[in-house]
Amino acid sequence: MVTPFDRRNFLRAGAAAAAGGFISETTLAYEEGDGLEAAVTVRRDEYGVAHVYARDARGPAPVFYGYGYATARDRLYQLELYRRYYHGTVAAVLGEEWVEFDREARINHSSSVPLAEQIETQLDDEHRAVLRAYADGINRHIEAARTGESDRDGFHRGFVEHDFEPEPWDVVDVAGVFVATMAFFSGVNLETLNAAVLEALEEQYDEETAWDLFEDLQWGDDPDAPTSGDVPNPGFAPPLSESGIYAERDERVDAGKSVEVSNRVTGGEYRLSSDAASAFDRHRDRMDTLVEGAHELGIPTTVGSNALAVHGDVTESGDHLLMGGPQMEFSTPSVMYEVGLHGPDFDVAGITVTGYPAIMFGHNGDGAFTSTAGIDNSIQTFVESIRTTDDGPDEYEFRDEWEAIEEDEQVIEVADGEDVSHTVRRTRHGVVTDYDPDAGEAIAQTRAYDGRDMLSFRAFYDAQFADDVESYGEAARQCDYALNFMWAGEGGIGYFHLGRYPDAEAVPWDTRLPADGTQHELTDDDFLRAADGEVPYSINPPVGYSAQWNNKPAPDWDNGDRSYSWGVDHRVQRFVNLVEHELETTGSVSYENLKEMVYDTSFVDLRAIRYKEFLLEALADADLSATERNAKEALESWDDYRQGDGENYTGRYPVGYTVFDEFFSRLLERTFAPTFGDVFEQALTFLDDNYGRSTLMRALYPDETALDTAVDYFDGDRDAVFQAAFREAVAALEDEYGPDVSEWRSEAEVIDLENVTLFGVPVGVEEAGEMPWLNRGTENHFVRIGDGVEHAENVLPPGNSGYRSPDDEPAPHYADQLELFLEFEYKDLLFADGEVAAATTDQTILRPNDGSLGKPKKSKKSPPRNE
Repeated sequence: MVTPFDRRNFLRAGAAAAAGGFISETTLAYEEGDGLEAAVTVRRDEYGVAHVYARDARGPAPVFYGYGYATARDRLYQLELYRRYYHGTVAAVLGEEWVEFDREARINHSSSVPLAEQIETQLDDEHRAVLRAYADGINRHIEAARTGESDRDGFHRGFVEHDFEPEPWDVVDVAGVFVATMAFFSGVNLETLNAAVLEALEEQYDEETAWDLFEDLQWGDDPDAPTSGDVPNPGFAPPLSESGIYAERDERVDAGKSVEVSNRVTGGEYRLSSDAASAFDRHRDRMDTLVEGAHELGIPTTVGSNALAVHGDVTESGDHLLMGGPQMEFSTPSVMYEVGLHGPDFDVAGITVTGYPAIMFGHNGDGAFTSTAGIDNSIQTFVESIRTTDDGPDEYEFRDEWEAIEEDEQVIEVADGEDVSHTVRRTRHGVVTDYDPDAGEAIAQTRAYDGRDMLSFRAFYDAQFADDVESYGEAARQCDYALNFMWAGEGGIGYFHLGRYPDAEAVPWDTRLPADGTQHELTDDDFLRAADGEVPYSINPPVGYSAQWNNKPAPDWDNGDRSYSWGVDHRVQRFVNLVEHELETTGSVSYENLKEMVYDTSFVDLRAIRYKEFLLEALADADLSATERNAKEALESWDDYRQGDGENYTGRYPVGYTVFDEFFSRLLERTFAPTFGDVFEQALTFLDDNYGRSTLMRALYPDETALDTAVDYFDGDRDAVFQAAFREAVAALEDEYGPDVSEWRSEAEVIDLENVTLFGVPVGVEEAGEMPWLNRGTENHFVRIGDGVEHAENVLPPGNSGYRSPDDEPAPHYADQLELFLEFEYKDLLFADGEVAAATTDQTILRPNDGSLGKPKKSKKSPPRNE
């Protein structure tokens, strides 16, 4: 294994030199009302990170005015495409090929409560003032770019290429950017896929066998699945050499508050569409349109993230530790943006999704915080019975009555073609996502967060100002999206699973499958909500830490149609193993250990660490050919890391990895395809390299794991299945590479840093380069909290700026963190006034009296006062 910690010391200095070696400062004026103005200063560090100051302001709004201004200066084209994704108006500037994307975006963002109404009813005066100020800051930069007063050379090249300029922003635009991206994290639903798989199994097997096999794919509750709350794994833990396994022992820390609640899948009724396979195909096509378009627009479509909070009682320094790695793909510019906010009574520094008027990942003076996707059951699908009418709106049936389908006729503007009409339909169950009048059916979604988006914005906004774990949890629990929030600092550490979910134990249908819309609905009483103390959380868990990688929050808590993702073999177990190993061998966890864990999980093959030993055991006494023996020896010598041998881990992978990678997918197919038959391909979502491992683990440990499998998938001869998959893999590799096993080295997977955002919308015009595939956060941040912030670092590739001039010149900070990231090095996450001010050597002033921008003025070192 190559280690990253021998990096050349001059790289950081080199990055600063490449950026120009100095920092800019911009001073603006923000009118707070009553004719009073607050001075707003934007200082930038050597990586172009904006720190916005308004110490003398009467509230936070002036800071967020400067924040909006700074973000627009760096990411205006990205902001514009995010805004258009929310409104479904991408085709109006990018053309006809985006019409279908706009259709799906409008369905995806349809709400029972208009966003403007939510802003008025779910937020208070401070929240609304901040949204207005952020929009005003964006508009201030737009005006400066339009009039030539900006220090930029004009609008981003993307505006020039597509021949349009941004319109002014309002509060709905700002809130819409938050909704468009955040709702995506909660909006994945697999009930139509589950229905299609169950329908296919019922065609192949009797009803009982079909159901048993279905539950091998979507099991509901797996007691062995690792959790982030009170214990890291309450049941069977897969063995792993040279890493620790949690076993029950005395409490390591004094336990704090926790909520022990359950939401287990208990079965019940369901309704399959008359043609479930076709219904799923249409659903998949719609999601492909949305995801592919979003990817091209630069909107992240990968939903993940890992995090680790460690209590000071079990750390080397005695300080609390926090690591975060939000996984939202890699792009140019990044979906993330770094900023520091410094107001009259607050300081917050960190990283957030571009366009959010709140910091998601970072710290204030009292604690550090991060978040991950909750991967929980936020959506329930209902199959409707519908009929068309000649003289009015179409209708749907509910409890023997026919009710009118709400129809919103809209127009999609197209830049290079005719405008297109579009209809968004709703029933009492929610927005209609599939409409099939010929079959007399429709599918509607009840989204648990529908019409409640601004409550989740409140959670993020309020949480960044928390002063201890209790106040952080109180703020976090306002969130109705499926998320996890984590804290380390004053009061210890905290893990909070958030959201609003159907009560699976109370409703009469099976929440893994579509419900019958003619009979059932979800009312407010049918939901469990974090704000009401009905969703798991844990403050200072007795084990001394909380690990998160989108895993199960607590025992007895299921995620309905997504239960396949919370099983006995889950990726978070790697963090658990590494933490336990440190505690067993050294007695504590250090700040540097967190960095080492990020490095480890970026490269380790999560399949090999569990299953390579089974393969080697199966081959131990097998009659192998010379080629097969050499391939086996390559597996034995491989260290289970997926690392290329070239610069920055590109080049070619080890022979051992190449052999194992070729083997593993064949193992899954040979294990499960004979039983699932024609359904195997359709069920690959549940049986692929990522998610098939839990069912495989249960098949390998039938006596130890909590859940039985429907059949013996190895038919009594496990070794034979492993051997057959290995021989098949060796034969395929020999055909591809020749007989010399030492040449069996596949090309390392490379990621292009494309100009695409969270959902595929293009937010740039030129890639920053490429990087090796890494199972790593889009950014990484580390914080050590004792009596205040002791140390904090982060890295955000490729850089904090996304600006390219009309003649295609990139801004200095377009890609100045990419090398740091690839070398697993980190920069300081600046926070204190002194450390920010100490870097300021250059300033630009926006003159309040006439609104003009002064020329950049260099001076001898004379930093602003340490406010």
